[in-house]
Amino acid sequence: MATQAGQGNGHGGTGSPAGTVPLPSELDGLLERLADQLEALTTEAPLAALKAVAALERITARIGREAAYAAEAEELAGAVIGKALGLTEKDARSRLTHYSLRR
Repeated sequence: MATQAGQGNGHGGTGSPAGTVPLPSELDGLLERLADQLEALTTEAPLAALKAVAALERITARIGREAAYAAEAEELAGAVIGKALGLTEKDARSRLTHYSLRR
């Protein structure tokens, strides 16, 4: 499987593989802190962790859909999108379709 952008530590943060679009450092750090806090919640307060995950799913569905539409509006080649995301062209197109259709 291709390496995905921003998955250096399993949290979705700490750097981007070469050639992929980098995340702003502030967002990268925020994602790391969020992952750490959610991991701690899974043992301390699992229901709170589930509530937070549900909120994140709603946020990512909305933002992912908006970002996919914006990326498609730029009419970039599939290979360009794939490289930016650290995916194959086919996987990148699949990812955009998934985000576009997600509710």
